[in-house]
Amino acid sequence: MVDTTFHTLSALFALVSGTAAGLLSLLFWRVLRESPFGTVIALLSGTMTAMIIYHVVLFLVEPNILLLDTLRSALYTVIAIFLWLVIVTHQQIDSSAAER
Repeated sequence: MVDTTFHTLSALFALVSGTAAGLLSLLFWRVLRESPFGTVIALLSGTMTAMIIYHVVLFLVEPNILLLDTLRSALYTVIAIFLWLVIVTHQQIDSSAAER
């Protein structure tokens, strides 16, 4: 456990800025929900939220616990799915552009 004021302030800043970024991405998703990027934006919102939670938990607890290993594994899985969806969306846009 870290007891410095700097780490506490940086954790609070990460929570506030991450919450703002998550809300903005959700608003963006509501606008683009019907487009090919809707799913990608929704998963990006979840990924950003998971990254912020992971880093705040990393600041607050000891780094060698099972919770952090599980959270890191889940986060890497979500990032892999996000990248796969970006590639699939790009291929769909390319194929629809080639048909025109």
